Amino acid sequence: MDQIEPSWWAENGRLVARIALIAVLAAWCLWAVDWRKAWPVLAAGGWAPLVLIGIIAAAVWSLIWPVPATFFGTFTIRNGFWQPMVVGLLVGLILFCGWLQSRWTYAPPEFNLDEPAHTVHDASAHDHAHH
Repeated sequence: MDQIEPSWWAENGRLVARIALIAVLAAWCLWAVDWRKAWPVLAAGGWAPLVLIGIIAAAVWSLIWPVPATFFGTFTIRNGFWQPMVVGLLVGLILFCGWLQSRWTYAPPEFNLDEPAHTVHDASAHDHAHH
């Protein structure tokens, strides 16, 4: 039995999927990242690996998907130029979400994932208490 796609999905499915992924990224950055801890790390030099990862991601993206991009049906940008712009916009969105979380004074709840410390019982002290 053939599955029939709605016409709106055939026309806008890729756009909807991309927007959904960006919305998930923004939600994660707003409600799951503790920016009280992330801002000091970025200020102490964590911005450098972030920039390098962005540059590498844009370069790899331009090699994996080497096509020009057409925005709004009128602007065409060559391959290798639009990928860094999109990565920059995504990093900007991430940082904006951090700023917004700071302005809302919201912080995600902290979960302690460390195992509780094991206590070692002194057998000799236990034995002396019974005698």
